[in-house]
Amino acid sequence: MPARAWDAVELDAQNVFGFIAIDEHTHKGCVIQEATDLGARLVMIDAGAVPGDFVLYSYSFDTALPCKAIARTDEMIDAWFNCDHVDGLPVLGLRNGYAA
Repeated sequence: MPARAWDAVELDAQNVFGFIAIDEHTHKGCVIQEATDLGARLVMIDAGAVPGDFVLYSYSFDTALPCKAIARTDEMIDAWFNCDHVDGLPVLGLRNGYAA
């Protein structure tokens, strides 16, 4: 079975508040339940309104992360980070005492 992004959770990279850009005027709050350098598990009240490709923001990240939903339920989305390379993604480490 191939490894999934949430199989190798980084320490202190759990339960961080974030928000998803639906379009340029609409954002949806979420909890970044688990995150690694490959992707994240996002929990929210209604995941149905989130498109397949979206941008994930958090005050804990240095930059926005383009994402692709790979699995979802009514209240959860598992997403891969869309990037050309994995090295140096801002989701790893801490910034201002918050998990990133």
